[in-house]
Formats: sequence, structure tokens, C-alpha cells
Amino acid sequence: MSSSSSRFLGRARLELRQMLRARTALVVASLLLVAGIAAIVDGAARVAHEREVIAALEPALREEESYLRKTHAPEDDLGLVLYYLAMPVAHEPTEWTALSTGLRDVHPYSRHLRFIGLVPQLYKTDIANPLKQLSGSFDYGFVLIFLVPLFIIGVSYDVRSRDDDLGTEPLVCSQPTRLSRVLALRLALRAGLVSAVALALLAFAAAWLRLPLDARAGAFALASLAYIALWFVVVFLVASLRRSSAWNAISLVGAWIAWCVLLPALVNLAILTASPAHGGVELTLAQRQEQNAGWDRPKRAVLDPFFARRPEWASTPVPEDRFSWPWYYAMHEMGDAHVARQVEDYHAALARREQWTARAALVLPPLALELVLDRMAGTDMATELAFRDSMAAYHEQLKQYFYPLIFNYKGLAAFDIDAVPRHRFDGAPRPLHLSSLAGLLGALALLGAMVPLAVRRIDATPWLEEASASRKVSSRPGAGQDPSTEPSTLLTRDGKARET
Repeated sequence: MSSSSSRFLGRARLELRQMLRARTALVVASLLLVAGIAAIVDGAARVAHEREVIAALEPALREEESYLRKTHAPEDDLGLVLYYLAMPVAHEPTEWTALSTGLRDVHPYSRHLRFIGLVPQLYKTDIANPLKQLSGSFDYGFVLIFLVPLFIIGVSYDVRSRDDDLGTEPLVCSQPTRLSRVLALRLALRAGLVSAVALALLAFAAAWLRLPLDARAGAFALASLAYIALWFVVVFLVASLRRSSAWNAISLVGAWIAWCVLLPALVNLAILTASPAHGGVELTLAQRQEQNAGWDRPKRAVLDPFFARRPEWASTPVPEDRFSWPWYYAMHEMGDAHVARQVEDYHAALARREQWTARAALVLPPLALELVLDRMAGTDMATELAFRDSMAAYHEQLKQYFYPLIFNYKGLAAFDIDAVPRHRFDGAPRPLHLSSLAGLLGALALLGAMVPLAVRRIDATPWLEEASASRKVSSRPGAGQDPSTEPSTLLTRDGKARET
């Protein structure tokens, strides 16, 4: 083994002992590990509960059918029974859903769809509890995106300035090793500790949640390690500015606030302003107003546009002097048709917001990582829109099944619950959000390109230059008294003198 390798290993052992002797890093790493395990276990419990709810939907439907048959005679009009019947629809979670809740904390996993107007049922979940939306969910994504950077800042903010605080900077600079290599070694040891915690949590999640070890697991690990590496590069760049420990801590916490909190909030506000959309409240109100107006209009005002949409029922006799179920359900459909264009515009606005969010993620690594995790978990906006489209398609299937029974005035005896179509939605995660992953890696590469400049700045140590100048001054004739009687001084990087 060469002498340089021996010196490097000796330096590595020394730095490792100093890091472990402090115990702060180990304590915080343990807390971070406990927080991650708690988030994974809690997410698994939520997913298990939702799966139990979804599994109970079909038995509940059977009980409801039995109750309706007990409370209605076989010859009762089927339209009356269908008013109360609620068919279950579900967006089943996947194994990855426990790691990133995403939109699932405000949009439920399962719903009930009645054979009436679709729009109020589809968008009533947009009226969410603002306090719940503000607090969000404590999941592994939260630990990785928000807590891990704080841990990195806590154990690395003084990676260079601590030598000045302890008065050991001249000793470090006098070693036959460039200062940038010493700082890189210190950060590498801390990065190894943080990466070990992240990989341990991923291994625990794979075992606890039975995650398949496929390309998604590799992409998850790659995104996590890239995010960790990015924050250590930020710490190295801040350390190259040669400021005090307090200044470094404030700067790094400010970067965390800007990246993780402030800039995403401003980007979200800008996207909402640039792409306005009528939300679920407006759509529901417009549909209900049009639908309820049908009660005050002649029956033909509802039936004529309905028959134009569905000419196969135009020859069906519908009484115009009294209430009838064919007219009632036609009125509900025309209420949906009245806001159909607004619904399309709303979906288009949400899709545009998703696109702009993906573009913003190219310069906001925390947002990029969140999009990667949400897409893998199937809890992103694109998956939610696909689920809503599946509900609309299923509602049309119900119409195709029930309209022949209603417009032919069939009774309850003609109703067979086993023949009613069931909702199906492929809840598997969509393809990986490669643009966000590329943005995360691109941000790491961009910051990494600044590292050589930071290395040159770190190695140009003012202490060495000022100490050399001091030796030149003291060597001039008559420069001072007998050095044996005059205390010598070492200049630190901020120009302060330390007596030796």
C-alpha cells in the first residue's frame, strides 16, 4: 500500500472517529430511521384499511339489494328502486401507495355511484377540508423530501467552519493534503451515513410492504440517492464561501425553505393563476341548476334534446302530463350534458397544470422527487383524472344496461344484480415520471459543474497566504524584537490573531 493511500485511510479513520464521537449524527440518524419506519408502517396500515373497505363493497351491495327487495314489491317501478341503488367504484391502492399518499388524502379510494346525474357525484370530492389539505399526510415521501435535507444540514453545516471555531484550522491546513479533499472526505462519510439510512428504509419498506424488486425499486433508490447527493453538493458549495458556522446554517436552512416550501408554493400559485378552472363546486352548482330547472319546464323541453342524443328511445311513449321515471332520468342526463363542455375544460386545465408542474420540477428537485414518488404510487393527478374517466365510462355502462329496463317500464322483478356491470379500473402505477427523474439528475449535474470552482476557492486558503506574508515581514532586518521573547501569532481566515 502506497504512503498516500495510507495517509488517506488514516485521515478517513480519524474523521470517522470524530464524527462518531460527537454522537449527534448517530442520534439524529436514529431518529430519522425511526421516523421513516413509523411513516412506512402507518402508510401500510392506511392501505390495509382501504383494502378492507374495498373488499366489503360487494357484500354491502348484496345487502342493499336484499333490503330493496324486502321494502319494494316485485311489480314496483324499477326507476324508483334505482334511485336508491348505489354501485361501488374503487381505485385500489398498490404496494407503493403506502410510501406516498399524494392526492389520496383528499380523494377517497372508494365511492358509490348512483344512477342519477354524474357530475355532482364525480366532483363533490373536490370540496375538501382545507385544514386536511394544509397538514397533508405523514408518509415516507415527507420524510425523504423534507426531513432528510434537514438532517443533512444539521450534521454538515459546520464541516469546514468548525476548524475555525475550534482554532484548529492552521493545523488542518498544514497537513500534506488539500483542504478540499479533507472537506470532501468529511461530507462523503456523512453522505454514506444518510444514504445508509435511506437504503435501510427502502429495504424495510420492501420487506414490510412486499414491494417487487424491479425497475421501479431501482428508480426509487436512484432518485433518493440523487436527492441526497444534491443536498451534499449544496453543503459543499456553501462551505466553499468560507463563512462562519452560523452563516452556513442560516444559508442552508434558507435554501431548504426556498426549495421545499416557498418556491413550490409560488409555482403552484402561478400555475393556478395562469391556468384557471371552474372547480367541482361550480360544476356541481351549474348541473343542479339546469337539472332542477327541468321541473318548471314542459316535459318536451327535456325529452326532445334527450331523444336527439339517444334516438333509439325517441319512439318510447313518455307521459307529458305527469311524473315518469324515464323523464326524470332524462332530466338528470341533460343536466350533465349542459356542463359537458365545462367538464372538458376543467379536465384540460388540470392536465395543463400537471404539465406545468412537471416543467417546474426541472428546476425544483423536491418537487421532482415528489412527482416521481406520486407517479410510482399511483397517487398523482394524471392517475386521478384517469380514474374519473373510468367512472364516467362506467356510468355510461349503467345507462346502457338500465335504460332498456326503465324506458320499457319494467318492474323490480326484471332486475338482476349479477347482470349489472361492475366498475373496473387498472390502478397499477403509470409509467415512471422520467421527465422529473431527468430533472432531478440534471439539477445534480448542474450543481456538480460548480464543484471545481468551489474546490479552487477552498484550496486557496487565506491562512496560508497570510502566514507566509507574516513570516516574510518578521524576517526583514529590524522587523521586531527577539523572537524568543515575543509571542508568535497565527492568522486565521478572518484575519483574527491567535497567540501561540
